[in-house]
Amino acid sequence: MSMTQLSQPVVEDWFESNKDVFIDIFLKKADLSIVNKWLLIHGYSPVSEQTPYQTKRGSLSTDNSTPSSPNDKNDVFFDSRHHRTNSKKYLRQDFAKSKRKNIFRTCEPTMCSAEATTESRRNSLKEMRMFRSLPPNSVNMLSILIQSRVRLPRYPSKDIDIKKDLRMNNEREFFQEIVKDISNDLDLRSLSQKIVANISVLVDGDAGSVFVVEGRGTAKPSLVSKLFDVHSGTHILPTSVGDGSITVPWGKGIIGHVAETGDTVSLTDASLDPRYNDDVDKITGYRTDTLLCMPIHNADDEVVAVAQVINKAGAQEGFSKEDEKLLGTYLTFCGIAIHNAQIFEAYSKEYERNKALLEVVHDLFEEQTSVENVILKIMQRAQSLLKCERCSVLLRDGSSETSFKKVFDLAYPLRNGQNCQSSDNMSNYQLGNKIAELVLVTGETINIADAHQDSRFDPNSDGESGFHTRSILCKPIRNRDNQTIGVAQVMNRIDGHSFDDHDDQLFEAFTIFCGLGINNCLLYEEIAVASAKQMVALEVLSYHGTVTAEDVVKLKSRKVADADDWKLDSFNFNDFSLTSDDMLLAAVRIFKDLGFKRTFRIDTEMLCRWILTVRKNYRNVAYHNWRHAFNVCQFMFATLKMSGVRRHISDKESLALVVACLCHDLDHRGTNNAFQQKTSSALAQLYGTKATLEHHHFNHAVMILNSESHNIFGNFNSEEYSEVINLLKDAILATDLSRHIQVRDKFFAMVDSGMKNWDDRESRDILRSILMTTCDVAAITKPWEIQRKVADLVMTEFFDQGDKERNELKIQPQACMDREKQDELPKLQLGWIDGICLPLYKALSNLDASFKPLFDGVLKNRSCWEVLDAERLAKDAAMHTEV
Repeated sequence: MSMTQLSQPVVEDWFESNKDVFIDIFLKKADLSIVNKWLLIHGYSPVSEQTPYQTKRGSLSTDNSTPSSPNDKNDVFFDSRHHRTNSKKYLRQDFAKSKRKNIFRTCEPTMCSAEATTESRRNSLKEMRMFRSLPPNSVNMLSILIQSRVRLPRYPSKDIDIKKDLRMNNEREFFQEIVKDISNDLDLRSLSQKIVANISVLVDGDAGSVFVVEGRGTAKPSLVSKLFDVHSGTHILPTSVGDGSITVPWGKGIIGHVAETGDTVSLTDASLDPRYNDDVDKITGYRTDTLLCMPIHNADDEVVAVAQVINKAGAQEGFSKEDEKLLGTYLTFCGIAIHNAQIFEAYSKEYERNKALLEVVHDLFEEQTSVENVILKIMQRAQSLLKCERCSVLLRDGSSETSFKKVFDLAYPLRNGQNCQSSDNMSNYQLGNKIAELVLVTGETINIADAHQDSRFDPNSDGESGFHTRSILCKPIRNRDNQTIGVAQVMNRIDGHSFDDHDDQLFEAFTIFCGLGINNCLLYEEIAVASAKQMVALEVLSYHGTVTAEDVVKLKSRKVADADDWKLDSFNFNDFSLTSDDMLLAAVRIFKDLGFKRTFRIDTEMLCRWILTVRKNYRNVAYHNWRHAFNVCQFMFATLKMSGVRRHISDKESLALVVACLCHDLDHRGTNNAFQQKTSSALAQLYGTKATLEHHHFNHAVMILNSESHNIFGNFNSEEYSEVINLLKDAILATDLSRHIQVRDKFFAMVDSGMKNWDDRESRDILRSILMTTCDVAAITKPWEIQRKVADLVMTEFFDQGDKERNELKIQPQACMDREKQDELPKLQLGWIDGICLPLYKALSNLDASFKPLFDGVLKNRSCWEVLDAERLAKDAAMHTEV
């Protein structure tokens, strides 16, 4: 039988019975394309073309060249080191390698030391723990995917010939195959390649292309092809993307028209269409006859790409309506795949950007003692992320408006940190110097795409350094006071393009960090000195929250009742009659009725926000809380309305008194000044042992006023503002009883002398101080039911402090704070009334008859406490008799 008469089954049977011969023929005749075809058919990734090399056991080639890298994936197919061997040495080596493998890597890194191997193993365990600790949702899966650089499992793509055979045999299975082919691919270039191959097979096209929309939402969107196959009817931009991609302007050519309109274009003779451009045909020597170009939409019906197939096989009439329908159906799936790939690409870029900025922040706070180290680290990060040839920072000379005292230039390390006393000494650094000086003066960013075409650039500035400036991005560096302290500039993107908006935003972040780094270094000593103050501030901020905009709007929209409805102008006001929210409205009413809103032009929204924040900054303690602050404020309001003292003080002083009443116990912790001293608290370290809490209350009030949209004193000029802040401070400090005792004798003497003129400064200071104490302890003048309830709250707070002193400080608390002596409350109250309250309200009643009811109220309450004390004494006597 001759060889020409042999059928394929006969040959296959012969090879089956002579496998050694078949293997020998395959090894001699097979090339890389046949190997790759076999790999693709069986679901493996193809290998790239490379020079074969000599293995340890046998040779696949007579060439003795070594592989480029022992870790190259493509070498694995040929590397005999992975073949099984009976050698115990090789078994031990293979086992050791398997212990070093990181499940989050796609290839084995080269490790030369045991220390690096240990560190790698630790990182692998960290990644695994982090992965297992995250909830299994799509966001966390995507984040760990990016961080570990693990590729998603891809459906193995089959060869085009196999796809064609599959389409002829089973079109439904073929369609499922090409949908699976793109389902998990998140790389735009690889995805584009698959789509081009699949659409060509789908509609029997000879070639095809895919252009992806970039710059959507900008003034100049464009279409970019991630690979060059055949792009018919396009207008290619003169400048292509640095990675070899082809860019087509929006609305130009057939592809640009389809992207802009969203219409399908099907041509039987492309050369007759005016939109067609045959430049590509001339370059490739390819003739385009029939053409089908369709848009690819995402879920929001936006065009995300354009697909094009040319030259329908065996059909002069071109692509049919059935082809359009079939291609349109497939492109729906392509739109989903492209949209996912774009999201993944954007997520990856943003992740890398944020990672770089976080590294800058890490560098910033890692080094705070050296300006040079901070700036150089930030410059290195900026140059790496922006991919530019040069990065420089120039620090301003404080004695001159346009000169620099220190220059940091990453391109010339030998000149880093060179001190320059004047602009004449800047001859060693001239690149873009005039631009830097202009930014220093104006404080504005300068972005020059072509330096030698810009009049602001000095062509001679390149000098003899050999550096050629193409593009410049220059920005000011500012300190915490928004003052320009230097200039940062980058020059010449490595890819030859000019700096775009993305670069501008990223470099803006770097200049901010640079300014922060410089500022941190300069303020390092101040931070160390103010550590106690920082501790207090952190403690306060950790406890107190902020007021939401919704709360402000809600309070502003509520109707404010009249003062008479709540009896705000009465000395007999019930301290427990209003809810916490009602007290907010009542505080607004007090400001209105005293004329503060009108006189000092206080905005209603700002007033509501300030009152809400003040309430927020009171702690939930038994007595010194928001209710006590409001009750003191209400009593001050009644005093100003019902008595004649207001004629002795100005409106500004009245405002300071009312604000002080609301703020006089801000952030009170339920313990007194003596406790702060005994425990050596941070407050005592910061403010000392005199009026410790009162100083803290005042500083806290100023902090609230300085918060954004909280300054109700904002309409005062600088002199008036300073005056009212001093009045506020004096009023809050006056609530310290030790200070009251110091001034009350002067007040008593002034009243006893029949003094009528309180217009001099010292007299008004004493009067305001007395009024603050009067309102602070005014609960002693209220009806008995209210007075008793307030006393119980005060004692609850006192007993809590006493418990702390006994249990934590191991000291015996004072009698008024000893829970074991709580039956002595009436006796303690009598001592309080006789020592502080009666002398005060008696002097007030002598000053103004309107205060007489207050004095009477104190006497009534004293009688009640006297009765309780008598009952206590009788009970003690009875118990003593029984004993």
